[in-house]
Amino acid sequence: MDSYIAGASIFIATFWLVFMRGLQQQNVIHGNYKMAATMPFLIAIGEVASVLFVVNNGWSSIPFVGAGGAFGIVLSMWTHRKFRRDKRG
Repeated sequence: MDSYIAGASIFIATFWLVFMRGLQQQNVIHGNYKMAATMPFLIAIGEVASVLFVVNNGWSSIPFVGAGGAFGIVLSMWTHRKFRRDKRG
């Protein structure tokens, strides 16, 4: 696999994984049972893709995993706050 494609694939897979995990954490905290029950399937996509891509590329994956994770969690936090409807009033 071309190194640019490999890096982009790792970044995207890790971004997806961490983004979904971040949303899942918010679902659990806020008691969103239906979403919490469906998210593991979306998390699994990122989990499997990340493992497959990293195994193929080894230690050179670290910067892409780190960047994907950083962007994923920050966007997850922003997305949840942007779209959460406050039920308190």
